[in-house]
Amino acid sequence: MTSKISPKTIFSSVALVIALGSLEKSIVTTPLPMIGAELHAGAALTWVVTAYLLAATAVLPLYGKLSDLFGRVRMLNIGIGLFLAGSVACALSQDLPTLLAARVLQGLGGGGLIALAFTVIADTIPPREVGKYQGYISAVYAVSSIAGPLLGGYFTEQLSWRWIFWINLPLGALAVFLINRNLKQLNVRRHSRFDWKGAGLLITVTTLTLLLLSPEAALPAVWLSAALGVALLLLILIERRAHDPILPAHLARLPGYLVSVLLVMLSQLLMFAVLVYLPLQMQWQKGMSASESGAIMVIFMICITAGAFVGGKLIGRTGHYKSFVAVGFGLAAVALWQIHFDAWVRLALGFAGIGLGLVLPALSVVVQNALPREDRGIGMSLFNFGRELGGAVGVAICSMLFHFRLPAGSDGDLSRLAPYLLAPGFSATYIGMALIATLALLITLLALKRHELASISA
Repeated sequence: MTSKISPKTIFSSVALVIALGSLEKSIVTTPLPMIGAELHAGAALTWVVTAYLLAATAVLPLYGKLSDLFGRVRMLNIGIGLFLAGSVACALSQDLPTLLAARVLQGLGGGGLIALAFTVIADTIPPREVGKYQGYISAVYAVSSIAGPLLGGYFTEQLSWRWIFWINLPLGALAVFLINRNLKQLNVRRHSRFDWKGAGLLITVTTLTLLLLSPEAALPAVWLSAALGVALLLLILIERRAHDPILPAHLARLPGYLVSVLLVMLSQLLMFAVLVYLPLQMQWQKGMSASESGAIMVIFMICITAGAFVGGKLIGRTGHYKSFVAVGFGLAAVALWQIHFDAWVRLALGFAGIGLGLVLPALSVVVQNALPREDRGIGMSLFNFGRELGGAVGVAICSMLFHFRLPAGSDGDLSRLAPYLLAPGFSATYIGMALIATLALLITLLALKRHELASISA
């Protein structure tokens, strides 16, 4: 679709939406110990992160498909509205169940923020300029992601952790104003039947998968596995018969699409593992304050941004991206092994950040260029679905590894455990993530050997 709106106006209009979505992912990590202590979260603490990611991941494909049918701006307005309502509910929560319910509501809105912002850019920015604007997107991620841990630590120590949610209100209001003033032309509607059965089953499969990976799930693993199997079978049967399926089978035949979704999922899995569990280790095991651990995480976020910005620029100039993916996962694997051995942690964070930063723009560009116009909404949403699912799965897997190595009966306030009792849990977490980074590197090399990742023309 060719738009009369200038690329700079488009980008400035959605930049705040991207910032809002990325800020929410990082700002909550440093206040987690304080939230857990005040609300007596115990072993369920990571559900403060997982509840949001689970909801955001589950509904993400719906936003893409619905935006194809009813327009990007309409769905952005709905997403931001739900996100802000959830933010208010989070700030007012007085106990853990209420906070988790509010985080689910917030995630139902947040699932559409970054996905639809990326889709707007894919709709309107000329392909030859995509690489350049990926660099600009990285800069927005930089400011918001770096600000997240710092703001989270500052609010927790100087005001209250509740301010990490109140801050969303003015930012969200400004985002609504900008997109409705500048992007009305993007409310193009397409008449088609929406695959409600497939959408509901996809949400069910996603939710059951994440619950199955979580050690804090209320239902037994056998029941969850059985329910997941039934839901997955029904999803396959429904999608094969659907007139306009929520999971279009022909997307799998696009060059590099499926492997890009898998690799971006693994990259976000690794990023969230570091974002959530390193601050917990710094505070619980190393005795740092929230602001001190937030300052260390800034190193990670700056390096992610630098890697993404430089990678995006080079992709735009050369049209090649294969080496960035392989080098990125290679750096991440080395860095996570280094963090496991507690050697030069700050330097390792820098390597991990640069590596993971190199991966995202490369995969984003190839997916944007591969998708036809009529499938761009659902195609970009499924790509971002992989990103969000990776983050949620990463937190769930880390929680499982961490609790597996804790002493029996450690279900209360984990911050009260002696540091030496927590060390095996953190060690198991980093070993698991290092192995996953190594697996991602091997998948990348295999895909290159089989020519499943091809050079692109940016």
